[in-house]
Amino acid sequence: MSNGNALLTWISAAVASFIATGALISFYEPFYSLTFGIGLFLFALFTLLFYRLARNTNRFKGILQSSYKKWTLPFALLFPMLLMASSAPDQSHIESRLMMVVIYLLTYVVYVCLTLTLMEFLFQFNPKGTATPYSFVLYFAIPFLAWMVYFIAFFPATMTPDSLSQWGQAHSFEWSNWHPLVHTWVLTVLVQIWDSPGVLALFQITVISLIWAYGMKSIEKYGVSYKGLSLFTIVVAAWPVLGIYSISLWKDVLYSAVLFLFCILMFKMVFSKGAWLHRKRNLLLLFITSLAVAFFRHNGFPVFLVMGVFLLLVFRKQWKPLLANFIAVLAIYLVVTGPVFSALDVRPTETKEAVGIPTQQIANIVINGDLTEDQEAYVSRIMPLQDWEKYYHPYKVDPIKFSGKFNDKVIAEDMGEFLKMWSGMVANNPVLAVEAFLKEASIVWQMHEPEEPGYTSNFVTNIFYNNEYGLENKVISSKATVAAQRYLDKSETYFLTTIWRPASYLLAILFLTYTAFLKYRKRGSVWLISLPVLLSVGSVAATLPAQDFRYLFSNVPLALFLVAMVWIGREETTQSHE
Repeated sequence: MSNGNALLTWISAAVASFIATGALISFYEPFYSLTFGIGLFLFALFTLLFYRLARNTNRFKGILQSSYKKWTLPFALLFPMLLMASSAPDQSHIESRLMMVVIYLLTYVVYVCLTLTLMEFLFQFNPKGTATPYSFVLYFAIPFLAWMVYFIAFFPATMTPDSLSQWGQAHSFEWSNWHPLVHTWVLTVLVQIWDSPGVLALFQITVISLIWAYGMKSIEKYGVSYKGLSLFTIVVAAWPVLGIYSISLWKDVLYSAVLFLFCILMFKMVFSKGAWLHRKRNLLLLFITSLAVAFFRHNGFPVFLVMGVFLLLVFRKQWKPLLANFIAVLAIYLVVTGPVFSALDVRPTETKEAVGIPTQQIANIVINGDLTEDQEAYVSRIMPLQDWEKYYHPYKVDPIKFSGKFNDKVIAEDMGEFLKMWSGMVANNPVLAVEAFLKEASIVWQMHEPEEPGYTSNFVTNIFYNNEYGLENKVISSKATVAAQRYLDKSETYFLTTIWRPASYLLAILFLTYTAFLKYRKRGSVWLISLPVLLSVGSVAATLPAQDFRYLFSNVPLALFLVAMVWIGREETTQSHE
């Protein structure tokens, strides 16, 4: 290319970049001093991107001519739509409908280009390097030591009323399955070693660190440099979500950890083409992990069931050990939740916990929609009509559930009638039903936090005050406490949309899994790696009670793991490494 042509290309790229930068910033917020700095960075980035695209019109040849090219363009066109719908904020600063249309179209084009560019980069990316027998220790020690800082800063742990409920059962031996009882039993065993919340915090730090190390070592076996993976592990260790959650005593933390381990096992199976299942120790690990997934949270059992079916369909040659694992876990689950729970007089979960989304939809329809006489009479039996509006919060069902006026016995006595009435109301008021669902499930799909009354409950840094057990935090190092609190607060202030909204990780999972699908040519089996978390997300969306990050915590470690997984070179996957 001549100097004149090169200059013209640079000028054209700069003009395109100026338009793209203006559109992208306008999509999210009005111009002010901070966006000027962001704009300069985006302008430089887009100029370079558009220049490289102009110089190499076949830049996307690798992904568009792969064996699955028929899926790539539809994905590249659809994914930016999901990203824009998820991240779009209040856009009252856009003054006219025409301007909004222009900004949306330009932003969409920019995101299509970015999607294809990043996909092509990861498709070609192959940071080969050496391995070392001591890398597992590195992958474990880095997060363990980093998260011990949180343990010291907020000693002995962080706890909410849910945590305290399980703590009480662990000491009274009066069992309830409101929170998964097997998880409570784990706590009961641990407090025999050290009767402090710190014992579970240390247990969680150790378990999550070990699982992460196992995942990184698994990736290293496929030729990825241990140095690169160690540096990436430093980033992971500094990730604020993982740090504070490692000492947060919620059932969701251990459940997310074992669900992440289940995803790693799927990676081992898929990349070894089933050879991983030939070793007895691997089958034992799969069995233990399956039990933990099924028992540590109520939605874990259906996730296990669906995954069991998919595994039998995909790895048909290894059907015997997979079927044995499926039957064994199913049998143990039925025995424990049946005869064992009955013998221990375990109080069952209340019905209202399973009907959060339908309850929100009914509330929105009662307030804004149309009801038949039969529907109105039925709803009045659950809660007086005037109280539905009084207690309805679009983003959480708890005010209704715990109003003292919500009679879920009506639902429990005849679930069939409830489903009939609910489905009839939804059919007559579909727009209101969808509106209620999207608001209640906002934390699942929406990166940008909705305007008030929308909210996100991300983390706590203390034990619930004035609790009946006399538990409280103790300051070991005031400097560590202040520094850790400041770090968490700043991360939430400046990175709410990216770090502290689970939808960001969900979109990353979809993008990275599809990229892996293209890169490794394993047909649909590569989706098995992410399917456990995707199924869990779907089940949470169907029963979500509030906008708590913890319900979707499993998104975080999987998304970070996939970032490292796509470093594996395409040629490396032809070997089993097992």
